[in-house]
Amino acid sequence: MKELKKFLTSKEVLVTLFLLIIYGCLIFAIYFNGYSGVPKKVDEMPVTIVNQDSKSKKLTNQLDDSLPFKYIHHSSNLSDTQQKLKDRKTYLIIAIPKNFSKDIGKNKSVDLNFYINQSNQSSVTTQMNAVATGVGNSVNQQVILKKGQAILAESQMKVLKQSLATQQKKMTAQVATQKQAIAAAPTAAQPQLEARLKQQTAAGSKKINQTAKAQETKIKQGVAKVYAPVGKSVKTKIHKVNPVRTGLNYSLAPFIVNLAIYIGSMLGTVVLFTAYSKETMKVGRLKAFVMLEIAMVLIAIISSGVTVAIISPSMHLGSDVFTQLWLNHALETFASFNLNSIMLMLFGILGTSVNVFLTMLQVVASGGMIPVVAMNGFYQAIHTVSPMYYSVTADFNIMYGGSGTTTLWMKLSLIIIALIVINLIIVSLKKSKPFATNFKAAE
Repeated sequence: MKELKKFLTSKEVLVTLFLLIIYGCLIFAIYFNGYSGVPKKVDEMPVTIVNQDSKSKKLTNQLDDSLPFKYIHHSSNLSDTQQKLKDRKTYLIIAIPKNFSKDIGKNKSVDLNFYINQSNQSSVTTQMNAVATGVGNSVNQQVILKKGQAILAESQMKVLKQSLATQQKKMTAQVATQKQAIAAAPTAAQPQLEARLKQQTAAGSKKINQTAKAQETKIKQGVAKVYAPVGKSVKTKIHKVNPVRTGLNYSLAPFIVNLAIYIGSMLGTVVLFTAYSKETMKVGRLKAFVMLEIAMVLIAIISSGVTVAIISPSMHLGSDVFTQLWLNHALETFASFNLNSIMLMLFGILGTSVNVFLTMLQVVASGGMIPVVAMNGFYQAIHTVSPMYYSVTADFNIMYGGSGTTTLWMKLSLIIIALIVINLIIVSLKKSKPFATNFKAAE
């Protein structure tokens, strides 16, 4: 019993309990808060209305009022706006084509165009598709009502005017003839003739009413015939820019592959650190560090090439993107090695627990699940120093389309240089023995 009590109260057991509680709470807090922006902060993603029809300003104003976004930009240049869509400076384009109002007035079927960049997080594309469909249906209903009222009024007025004019003309002619006959008749006979005229006039009015009812039936039939194509006045036409294959696995692929590589790099760093610690006893810290960096570079190049070669066929990626993916993941792997090395250099193997925490932060900050604009302030701040952010975004570009990949690589390279310098400073200044290992570093 004493042995069991001693074991249960030992430092290792208590530390394990502490870690489970702390990490359980931390990981929950990271994911729960990190993804709280969906769908609440989706309305902060910028969208653009491109109006190419000067007579559709009223529709533009209606879209401004109805769209569920805070940042709605306006333009008349579709080409420039499409480039912004590819650059992820806007996430949805609603394009009103030329002669939109004129064609509607002629009862023609017109397209209200929506452009959505599919090379984005699934949460973004799903939301934008839903908005496009909803806006398209709303506009179509408004046009249906407007056209219906105009067509109905025009048809009624045209038919009724023709009918009433014809009947009234006949009745006026008959009354005039009768009045002339009455005037020519003897005075004694005129009252009787006038009474008869009144009866004839009443009969004529009755006949006009009957004709009006008949005309009304014809009007309803005519309106129904003309109204039939109005329901298809505005068609929602969604243009998918940089299309992605159907399936959540494809839209999440950039995030999944980068997360897998990062976790592998984190575990691999522990093994490499062990080898580095042993080597310091033989050649010294600085030389061992150079050897460690060389090993990291070689492993990053080889492992990335093999990984890309394996995943490419399953994603139906062509050979034309192989080299770009290889370079992207080699940079990510090398950056991950150096980032995880910092905590190991400072705290030894215990630094692994800190690296797990940093990994959780990067999962959100990488932008693999939600875009940066939908993150809270904390993650928007740290995404710029997250290696995963640059590799995930570059993967979206390479796999599905997008611009700015070279710029992403340049920024990631600067982060790698900064990480190497930090590691070198730690190795140079920290002269204590191997960082919570059993190996003794050479002085």
